[in-house]
Amino acid sequence: MYVIGISSGIKHGHHDGAAVLLRDGELIAAAEEERFTLAKHARGELPRGAINFCLKQAGVTMRDVDFICSPLKTYTNYERRLTEYFKYQFGHSPKIELYDHHLCHAASSYYGSGFKEATVACFDFSGDSSSGMVAHVRGNDFRVLTRFGRHNSLGLYYGMLTQYLGYQMTNDEYKVMGLSSYGTPKYLDKFASLLRPTGIDYVLDEALDKRRRDTEIFTSDFSTRQERIFTEKMEEVLGPRRVRGQPLDQRFTDIAASGQKQLEIVATGVIRTAIAQTGCADVCLAGGVALNCKMNMEIAAEPSVGRLYVPPVPHDAGVALGAAMLKCAENGRAIAPLTHAYWGPEYSNDEIKSTLDKVGARYEVVDDPVPRCVDDLGAQKTVGWFQGRMEYGPRALGNRSIIADPRSAGMKDRINTGIKYREEFRPFCPSVLYERQDEYFKNAFDAPFMVVTFPVIDEVRNKIPAVVHVDGTARIQSVQADTNPLYSRLIGEFAKITSIPMLINTSLNINEQPTVNAPLEALHTYFCSGLDALYLGPYRLSKPS
Repeated sequence: MYVIGISSGIKHGHHDGAAVLLRDGELIAAAEEERFTLAKHARGELPRGAINFCLKQAGVTMRDVDFICSPLKTYTNYERRLTEYFKYQFGHSPKIELYDHHLCHAASSYYGSGFKEATVACFDFSGDSSSGMVAHVRGNDFRVLTRFGRHNSLGLYYGMLTQYLGYQMTNDEYKVMGLSSYGTPKYLDKFASLLRPTGIDYVLDEALDKRRRDTEIFTSDFSTRQERIFTEKMEEVLGPRRVRGQPLDQRFTDIAASGQKQLEIVATGVIRTAIAQTGCADVCLAGGVALNCKMNMEIAAEPSVGRLYVPPVPHDAGVALGAAMLKCAENGRAIAPLTHAYWGPEYSNDEIKSTLDKVGARYEVVDDPVPRCVDDLGAQKTVGWFQGRMEYGPRALGNRSIIADPRSAGMKDRINTGIKYREEFRPFCPSVLYERQDEYFKNAFDAPFMVVTFPVIDEVRNKIPAVVHVDGTARIQSVQADTNPLYSRLIGEFAKITSIPMLINTSLNINEQPTVNAPLEALHTYFCSGLDALYLGPYRLSKPS
């Protein structure tokens, strides 16, 4: 049985389109649409490019597919519109199955975890008329404990904070999270009046929501991202907002810290109460808010929490996976845990060479890229590392990455300013050998998807300054040889000459562009940035020193 799951849709509020293909419950391929359109988040687009990739990877046609599974169950005539879309785009439409948006989120995390039972929480902006849910899941039984109303939304709350601070909602929330570590929560009492915990639920002050107040203007289901979504009350409580481009002063930094802290308080309270009700300490998180790794750290540290699992795609690209998983489970198919994220396209050496020759690039062939790359890293060069199958999800995990030496205190600023072209306060993450991560990080567990932050042990902070955030934490990627043998070997060889079992790892792209998919995009990033070297499979490019 072939099942394709898709995300995003046909309205301007839809984003993060993706497609996955499962065969008898086994994941074969998965990718986000932005990697094919080169438009970040692929807003308002169904994932045609990602679907074509999945079919090609499996060696099948649309007529071989049994089901197309999607969220947006509550949308009028959506099944019919999808049927017509697939007939038009692919010449055939399999049977369409629609599911609840947050049930798809929950399924992607629960089935991916491999837990036999879990307390599952989804925190999101909105989808299918709600903004999240809490459920107790055992086997294939999803028992919903509570749902969060569409306007009572943690995603909306953080989107308002993002806009207030002069950034773009549903795009720049991670900037606010990074900025928050530079401040102190001086305004926590004010945020407590705007977002109030109530056990397994919470209350977001409805007077903040401009869409609810100005219903005659916002007649559709979603405001556009270029419009303000918060009312004047937010400025009445917090003071004047930051206009985009205005310098960041300490007040704004402290507001970011306060807003982030209140999110952590509320989300942790929901989890604590949910565990008390379910009696199950193993927790799965999903929804766009679950990309907030600082929040995830606080949840992991909650004494009542046992194991914590966050998938590589907690945002809306993940509902494609969850929808397909639900259909396979309904049909009695076993679903393997999601232990890695390398499900996207891969390019042969011949394909890479053809691209290099077409653009006239000068390169050399290296029999084994690992020792040569270790030499580059030891010489303090910044390296683009393009190998194997592309990652599914927003994090580069060693196949479409920029890597560098974490021992260099100046490397963070060098990459931010000369390669990524982004804000100087943005941190970088370490890829660390799983078997040695306890030497550097407190309370660390297997975290292969770079979605949880951990405190760095005080005594080793000065050894890896480039990956230690200002608050003394790092968002790690646990690297194991059985899921990425080449990347694991690279880090291991780097450790032999430096004693440091980790590398700086950030996505192979320039700020505001999607992480690269194909060799041509990798070359564009290389030639348009300050990257020193690029490894495309066995081919090495370098710039004069």
